[in-house]
Amino acid sequence: MLLKAFQLCFWVGVLFTAVSFILGQLFDLTEFDADFDTDSDTNTTGSGKGETIISPFKPVVIAAFITVFGGVGIIGLHYLELGALITLAMALVSALSTSFLMYRFLIVPLYKAQSTSAVSQKELIGFPAKVQLDIKGGGFGRITYIVNNNTYSAPAKSVDNEEILKGSKVAIVDINKNIFMVTKM
Repeated sequence: MLLKAFQLCFWVGVLFTAVSFILGQLFDLTEFDADFDTDSDTNTTGSGKGETIISPFKPVVIAAFITVFGGVGIIGLHYLELGALITLAMALVSALSTSFLMYRFLIVPLYKAQSTSAVSQKELIGFPAKVQLDIKGGGFGRITYIVNNNTYSAPAKSVDNEEILKGSKVAIVDINKNIFMVTKM
């Protein structure tokens, strides 16, 4: 009976992982649990510093727990022929360890990287930039700007309709329909 439970856990975990991967590739989803990725996954602590706590109960972590629990259980009961309690304990410890490691060294760093690199367009107003492609009168050019040690490029126009040559330093004044309005510094 216990072997059947381990097999069920293992195959449910494998099937979930495979379906998530296939659907993610077909529909170009970045994460299968995108519908569940709301602000409920992160909570602000009461310290007032805006620290976030990332929920460990993400579908990918749960799937890893179920898969490892079932797999280690199958190995312990069927192949190593260990007792039921020893196998259950070994499967539980292995699944918890794997889930913790996945959460700690994969999920948390990815969420932190995602939240630190995302900057709203409103926050870019006043940022310095450098012209990469001449901005001719009322025409378009191209600028580059740096945020969080990442370099970005964007189409740009001069606010004053003046010509700004490549290499000039400019300031971002406004962003309208993803066109960066700039002025010479």
